[in-house]
Amino acid sequence: MKLTTTEIDPFRLAACEYARVGGLAALPYFGNVTAMQKADDTPVTQADHAAQAAILGAIAARYPQHAVICEEKISQPNLHADVRAAEFCWVVDPVDGTRNFAKGIPMYACSVALMHDGRPLAGAIYDASTTRIYSAGRGVGMYCDNVRWQSHLYDEAADAIVLISSFRQRKSPPAIREWMDTYLFRNQGSLALHLAWVAAGLADAAFAAESKLWDIAAGALMIEEAGRRITTETGASLWPVDVSQYTDENLTLLAAADGLHGKLLGSLCDQ
Repeated sequence: MKLTTTEIDPFRLAACEYARVGGLAALPYFGNVTAMQKADDTPVTQADHAAQAAILGAIAARYPQHAVICEEKISQPNLHADVRAAEFCWVVDPVDGTRNFAKGIPMYACSVALMHDGRPLAGAIYDASTTRIYSAGRGVGMYCDNVRWQSHLYDEAADAIVLISSFRQRKSPPAIREWMDTYLFRNQGSLALHLAWVAAGLADAAFAAESKLWDIAAGALMIEEAGRRITTETGASLWPVDVSQYTDENLTLLAAADGLHGKLLGSLCDQ
């Protein structure tokens, strides 16, 4: 079913609400939690569970017919529709940047997106470093605190900032060394923030080789709605993703304005 922009924007606003709910639910734990290691060797804190529970409770109250996919275990799955049958599925990362959060670094995010037909339909990211909420709806545009955002395009003459996420499960591509010699390099510890900032023009590109759907669904839509390009590391489209079959597989991505995206993609594919 194809939705109109009038039908989509309320979902964007709902995503903003849920991202803020999650961000505020995590805040009391900041600087006062201990991270524990999950089976996949990634950290989790009480804040992750509290923020996720707050978000899922809000979603269930308004959209009981929608499914959910989350980074952490869902404590009350019966409150939500079966992901194999639901038309809509919310994808939630309650605290993206858990290591930062646990160490007392105020650089983390809450990311919430709504998937439809294998693609993000609406999404929002709460940026704890500024308390801004970035959001987007398919065909509706990108917003910052509900003001339509006009991002700056990449300037070939300026120093480009490339945000590169860490590598834990594979060696970094040789192109990364080339990029670090050519561009300015940053890693803020939150892929959701990397994508939101590229969409907003605060950075020029982002690359990640080990991301999950909940890390990227909201931010990828913002990249697209900001008129930038996002693909896999081979240049393929990220979408569609069958949420009913998704089981935490790693996704790769490269996001940037067209000109810079082409240059970075070319160096990746030449290896």
